[in-house]
Amino acid sequence: MSLLKSFLDYWHKPPHSADADPVQALYHVYRATEADLDDLKSQGRLYIVPGKDSQGRWMPVFDEGKTDVIATLSSDIDTTNKKLKAICNDIEEVCTLAGAPTMLNLQSEHEQLIKRVKFAENNAATLAKRAYAGHGRTKTPPRPEEIAALPEVQEAYAKADALRAELTPQIEALWGKLEKIRSITEKYQG
Repeated sequence: MSLLKSFLDYWHKPPHSADADPVQALYHVYRATEADLDDLKSQGRLYIVPGKDSQGRWMPVFDEGKTDVIATLSSDIDTTNKKLKAICNDIEEVCTLAGAPTMLNLQSEHEQLIKRVKFAENNAATLAKRAYAGHGRTKTPPRPEEIAALPEVQEAYAKADALRAELTPQIEALWGKLEKIRSITEKYQG
């Protein structure tokens, strides 16, 4: 199945969870442009009259008295065809970037990676606070560098740093894809 067909099938009856997805605007613009093209073609059919070719056979021809209207209509059809092709290209690019007809999965994956890093960092900070609170019953509270020197605190921060280093390239790649998709969909908003 082509990317365009899978996109159109998905957005024909999307799940309610996809209502907030800006990619949906592409579907509506595609359908509206497709309807405009059909309308222009229907208008062109109004100017077809029966005529004869050079060998005397009957065939459909455009009304000779309406050449200016037909030329304008032909130009409008070409322009609308080009617009529809551009929308199709954008739909295919979005589907390729997102790996699906929606960007919600990509956005969710991006958010989950960020949450993993923040959780690891918060875990390390919580461990440091607990270590500080555990030493707080003495007459002189421990200094921050003493808490930071504790092996369990150092290990927690090292794990958080390693996770950030591991996931940052993935987070940045997903962010780049999301930004590209947003730039495409912004052309079709409102």
